[in-house]
Parts: sequence; C-alpha cells; structure tokens
Amino acid sequence: MRRLVFFLGSLLCHTLLVAQIPYQQRVIKPEPRPWGPYLWPHETPETPPVSQSSDLAAAEFMGRSVSYTAADTWYPSWASNDTLYSPFTDGTWGIWKLVFSATGPKAMTGQAKIVGNDPLNLKVIPLGATTGSAAPYGGRYPCGSLVHNGVWYYGTYCLDGYPSGYNWGTLGPFVGFRISKDYGLTWEDTPHTPLSPLFGETAEDSGCVKIGAPHFVDFGKNMEHSPDGKAYLVAHGSVAEDPQPRPANNSWISGDQIYLLRVTPTIENINDRSKYEYFAGYNRNGKAVWSKDFKKIKPVFEWNNHCGCVTMTYFPHLKKYIMCITDGWPTIKYMNTYFLESDHVEGPWKMVTYMKNFGEQAYFVNIPSKFIDKDKNSFWLCYSGNFAAFQELKINPPGGRYAMVLQEMRFLDKKQLAAYPFAENKRKLDIEKAEWDKRNPLTSKENLALQAKVSVSSLAEGYSEKGVNDGIVDGFPGHPENEWASNQTVNSWVRLTWDKKVTVGKIWLFDRPYQYEQILSCGLKMSDGTIIELGALSNVEGEGLEITFEPKEVEWIEFVVLGVGNSTNSGLSEFAVFEK
Repeated sequence: MRRLVFFLGSLLCHTLLVAQIPYQQRVIKPEPRPWGPYLWPHETPETPPVSQSSDLAAAEFMGRSVSYTAADTWYPSWASNDTLYSPFTDGTWGIWKLVFSATGPKAMTGQAKIVGNDPLNLKVIPLGATTGSAAPYGGRYPCGSLVHNGVWYYGTYCLDGYPSGYNWGTLGPFVGFRISKDYGLTWEDTPHTPLSPLFGETAEDSGCVKIGAPHFVDFGKNMEHSPDGKAYLVAHGSVAEDPQPRPANNSWISGDQIYLLRVTPTIENINDRSKYEYFAGYNRNGKAVWSKDFKKIKPVFEWNNHCGCVTMTYFPHLKKYIMCITDGWPTIKYMNTYFLESDHVEGPWKMVTYMKNFGEQAYFVNIPSKFIDKDKNSFWLCYSGNFAAFQELKINPPGGRYAMVLQEMRFLDKKQLAAYPFAENKRKLDIEKAEWDKRNPLTSKENLALQAKVSVSSLAEGYSEKGVNDGIVDGFPGHPENEWASNQTVNSWVRLTWDKKVTVGKIWLFDRPYQYEQILSCGLKMSDGTIIELGALSNVEGEGLEITFEPKEVEWIEFVVLGVGNSTNSGLSEFAVFEK
C-alpha cells in the first residue's frame, strides 16, 4: 500500500507517516446560481453620432453562460464541415503553460477547433501554435480569421509601446494572412512582414493606422449569407489629424473610426493588396462607394475615442448586421461594449445599446453565427474578460473570466421593451435563487464546512480565510474576498475544525479561479491520522474535485498544497465537507 510523508517544516508540529486510505475522485461542476434574465442599462458616456434603432431597443442577458480554456483572442469561424475554427493566444491551456506569448521575435499564436452544437457542451481542441516575429514591434497577435471552402485564412497584427496607465498603447500594422489547406494542421506563412505589411501601413505616424486589427464579417456557415460572395472585414483605427493625445486612443482596444474592406477569398487574392476594395463613403443617392485606392478609404462609422476592437455578424432571421464595438478609452481598467445595427453591411448604423463597464473588463467581443437561434431569437456573445487583475474589478455579468466566455442573449424590439416584465422577472429570479440555495450542496446544511472554524498557514493581503467555506465558488480577480489565498506557494495549508466530532465521507475542493495559479499536487490530513494524497486540482473556473471514501469521525481536516504551477499565491476558492 502506498505511503505518503508530508514534510511541512516548521509550519506543523508533527509529521505523519500513515497508510493512505482508499478513495475515489472525480471532477465536478456544480450548477451556477441563476442570475438572469437581465437587461443591461443603456448608458452612453456622451451623445453618440447615430440615432437610436427603431427596430432593436435593448439587449437581454438570459442567465446562462459557459467558459472554456484559460486563454483569450477567440474569433470562431464556421466552416462547411460544421466545425468552428478559431485563433487564440496568451494565458494557459492544459499542458501548454504560458507557452502562447505573442511578444518578441518568437511571438507565438495558437489555433483550435471547436466541436459541438450546444454552446454549453462544446469540445475545444488545440491544434498547435505558429511562430511569427513581431520585430520591430513588441507584440504580434491574431485578428481576422476565416475558414472558407476548406481553406483557413489566419491574420495577425502588431502592437507596440506601454504608455503610463495603458497596455499596448500603439496599434501597429496588420501583417497579412497565414494559410492552411488542412484545417490548421499545417500552415503556409504570409509573404508579408511587420516591416512590409499587406496594406502598407506602419505605426510610425504616432500609431495612426486604419487597418490595424481587422476581423472578418461573420456571414454564417462557409460565408453562406455574403451579399456578393466576397469576404468583408471591419477594423478600428484613427487618423493623424485627431487632436487627442497619442498613442493611447489608437491601441488594440481603442480608436476613433471603423473601416470596412472586402476581397474575394482565394489563396491567390488574400495576400494581394491589389485585390482589395475599400469603403469610400456614399454617393448622392446614398449608395455605398467602393474603391481600390486605399487613399480613398473612409470610415463606415466614426465616434472619436469610442471605436475600439470591432466585429460584425449577420443575423439572417432579422435581416440585420450587428456590429460589436469595444470602447476601451482612456485606460484598460474598465471597458464598455456597444451594439450597432444596420440593414446593410456598409450601414448606415443605428445604436442598439451601450453597456457601460461590461465585464467589467470584457474585450474581443463577437457573435458566432453558429449559435444564433432564430426560434428563440437568441444568440451567444463570445468574449474574454478581466485579463488585467485590478483588485477592485468585478466579474459582471456572472460567468465571465479570462477564457473563451459564451453568454446567452437576445435583442428586444421597442414593443418587447415597453412590455418588459421587470417585476415578474425579479420575482421569478428570486424564486429560482431560493430554490437553488435549497438544492445547492455548497449552501445547504449538508455542507459541514459551513459550521467549521478556519485556520490558515498565512493569508495574502486582500483575501479572506472565511472565503474558503462561505459556500461560494469565486475569487480573484472578481471577488477576492470569496477565496483563501496564502502568501506562499508550496506548504501552505488551511484547516477546518469542528467543536465536536463529525462524520465525513466526501470532500469537494475548488482551486482559485485565477488561471495562472493552479495547484498541481496536494493532500488531505485528518485528525484521526488519515492521509489522502491528491494530484492537480482543475484549473477551470467553477470546476472542482470530489473525493469520496468510507465515512469516518474526525475533529478537523487539513488541506495542504504540495506543488503549484506558475504561482505566487496558492489557496482555495472553496473547501466543502459532507457526510456522504
């Protein structure tokens, strides 16, 4: 029988050498507490340059969400084989810990396929990573991604500079497209470089580029709803005449204008500048004008300092184009998201709703066309959230995090908004929450940890030892008060103690939700001398490890951290104990 020694040095006054008891373990993901439906308030920072939509009046969150991986930059493209393909970068994912650094001469960006039809039950499969130098810029990141007729076109752009209070303040040029003919298994590099980019722009003019981070308009499966068979791209940028200080309002997440361009998507065309056309305004009859002369390009939408990262999706049942824009000015701390709508890809545009502090720091917002449900009039918003770990930032709406996040939503028209049952929705939600509290094991009386006293080896500033047994699986960066975090890595511990012996046979452990600080090995020790040796805890937010064993009577249970990943603070989001 295996035997385990816990060496805890001066942290413990005794060292145990005992037989490990038999146990079973499995990954669990408790049902999240209901929080919707919910209408996000429409609150603009100033008068927008467009009128309010007469067709779409509000955006409702329906209360269901899910997240996958611990990386960002997800822009799914719906291929003819019914699979979604997307870039991703940064963060961590499985065995690839912090591999996807998009900086320097060996900047690396990843690719993945997303299998499944139910947004709540998808399988995200990594397909490797590709290196492409960012030099002479500081970073190189994914942007426009399209899979059409079995060919994957994968674009990257450059970033530079770290002005005070900002992140990647200078938006560099769009480089060009890598090409894969086998759905991301092998790649042909773009013939362009950061010094010789596809559209000839540079960041030398104080960061004033127009096509810095373009994204393909999502026309549905294999571009089935393209109005003319062409691929369209939207991009945010700015011009040198802007009186605002530079470079901060032309960054990866902020700018002044939105631009539109198009090309027939073929391997021969995609990296050939001469094959592109640019939106050049409207003629006297209000019809869109297109030009092959880049110098004639004009914004398709303009709002000074409020035009950041942009995507667009066609809703066939509404016969509407929806443009998602992130307003990240003047700092990255809080970000805002707003939706515009139009009957035509070139506009004109009207405001649907402006969601202040959405996320509270949501970015790379897009709407995958595969998950538009015409029968429910719903869709799933895709984004990443809270990458900059400010202590005071909250996760809002619930379910957001640094990952590929999907939130179920729908647009309301004016009649629906006027008849919206605010009181009824609140009453229904209150009832659902009360029922959830009753059936949720973490908040029920069956969770013996709720009655235990907590002691810890150490406590990092801003956290709470009470957060480890408060019945809430949450924590940093949204709610650090809901978790215990030590100021140690290995050999940190937390102990639950009861006034009298309790019978225990099942334990739930939830790692902290911060993706960079995963526990890779740990153990449990009990007052009767029992030792349970464990491996890694799940690094997926809301996902925990269940350990079951023959019931026993104990006075205390101690959790000990034995190994960590790239951590500075180890700890737990929740430590639950049950009789069976």
